[in-house]
Amino acid sequence: MIVLDPAHGGVDSGSQISETTVEKNVTLALAFRLRSLLTARGFSVVMTREEDASAVPNAAGSALTLDDRAGIANHAHAAACLVLHATRSGNGVHLYRSELEASEGQASLVPWLTAQAAWIPQSQHLESQMAAAFSRSGVGLVASTASVRPIDSLTCPALVVELAPSGDDADSINDTDYQQKVALALAGALVFWQNQVQPPARLSPPAIVAVGQATTSDAAGVQP
Repeated sequence: MIVLDPAHGGVDSGSQISETTVEKNVTLALAFRLRSLLTARGFSVVMTREEDASAVPNAAGSALTLDDRAGIANHAHAAACLVLHATRSGNGVHLYRSELEASEGQASLVPWLTAQAAWIPQSQHLESQMAAAFSRSGVGLVASTASVRPIDSLTCPALVVELAPSGDDADSINDTDYQQKVALALAGALVFWQNQVQPPARLSPPAIVAVGQATTSDAAGVQP
């Protein structure tokens, strides 16, 4: 299972790429291309949105909150989640993983805003796979870290994939061949990745020491 999160939507247009292009439309277009390639390769794909949401806040179909998006991804028990963004700055693809420090494993009770910590090693591995795929495809790549919600709350390997124009013209970000080239690189990396993903080690719940006895807490588990 792969989760694709096309950022923004509805009243949240994201950044202004050009006079005629806004981020929310670019992320959705890239998500559709990538979903098509992934399903053709045998993947199950969940998208956090499949259309532009209502422009009326809190109406049916209105834009998802960041916590909503993280909840969808975590519920899917995904092998990977890609949070798709777009920018007019730079060229090629900007790849980000969470800047949280890696934890030793996944605890029984996971703080929502640092849930990704247990998955940092796997996210780093996925980032390496993606970087190699973009190098082979000739797409420019900048890799870094950032705390971009909802990525810090995801309980699976997760990366932000930010698409930038292919050249000096900001609207080149909409070029179908360019978007397809990026989507092919992502799909190819995920094909290699699917048999390598490993969940983090489970940490034992902390003991609760009472007067005269020691017991183990009945902490609720969080599934990756």
